[in-house]
Amino acid sequence: MRAFDLPVIGEDDGLLRVEMCGVCGSDPRIYSWTDGSRFPLIMGHELVGSIAEIGQRAAARWGVDVGDRVIVEHLFGCGHCRWCLVGEYRFCKEGLGYGGPTPASVPPHLWGAYSEYMYLAANARVHRIRGDVPAEAAAMTCANIGNGLRWVQTVGGAKSGDTVVVVGPGGQGLAAVLAAREAGAGRIVAVGLSRDEHRLALAKAFGATDTVNLDVEDAVEAVAALTDGELADLVVDVTGATASLPLALELARPMGTVIVGSNSGAEEGRIVPSVIPVKELRVQGVNTHDTAAVRAAIKVVESGRYPIERMVTHRFSLEEAETAVLAAGGEVELEGLIKGVIVPN
Repeated sequence: MRAFDLPVIGEDDGLLRVEMCGVCGSDPRIYSWTDGSRFPLIMGHELVGSIAEIGQRAAARWGVDVGDRVIVEHLFGCGHCRWCLVGEYRFCKEGLGYGGPTPASVPPHLWGAYSEYMYLAANARVHRIRGDVPAEAAAMTCANIGNGLRWVQTVGGAKSGDTVVVVGPGGQGLAAVLAAREAGAGRIVAVGLSRDEHRLALAKAFGATDTVNLDVEDAVEAVAALTDGELADLVVDVTGATASLPLALELARPMGTVIVGSNSGAEEGRIVPSVIPVKELRVQGVNTHDTAAVRAAIKVVESGRYPIERMVTHRFSLEEAETAVLAAGGEVELEGLIKGVIVPN
């Protein structure tokens, strides 16, 4: 990108030089959008970069300066509507965001991290992260570790000694395993398929005490055997697959909690509704992180307690972005894929 193509930065905004951007499990869905009003679009919202330019008021507000390494939340609100005032800016109807919510037709156009540079709007939520953190781990902070901490701890209520079952050992599932370990869960069971062998192995490094292969084991029987028939206090379903929700309901103990954390599943499915009142289950949907979770995630990532950078198995240039997205959606097979990242500079 040539310097004169970059936006002019004022006192309240900034410009980020993108270091690395993760390919989210939702990116294939965004790539397949057909609503013309959403385009043109720059994808990418799992990012780490450095401040290239910044206004004086923005620098004071975010506590950063030129050259500082930062992560950026992908959503931010208007700041004064009902949802923003109660801290739930994720639902702000006037808010903007990166990698999908805001089309590139909106000035100054750089609303995504599949790019050499990204615009930092005045209301953006920008967080400093240490320079010695591996880029792969830093890029996972918001939309993976932050999601995991909010979904498992804040919303799921995981606590010391609990049994937590995570269905789906992809990037988000691995983050959920880590979050359960951080909460002090006594038993953490990662559930996947034979093709997830490498992911289940990494789940052990993130704190899983047990793994279950659905291709060779009955998950409910396996978890029952591990818990003396009690089943799980908390089940986190992050597969995006229609078939997994009925399984998640079965895996939960009476008065347990089921967290449904994928927004990529679009197929209709069948459940037996009576299992929810009979077992008095709490079934809770979750979508993305909040600032409190991101701040907690930064501390976890900076601690180095987990090999978070090992979540990233494949790296792509900007020219290879389509392959990266198709691989994340399963349309291109790449051996050993867990998470891909775009390295634009």
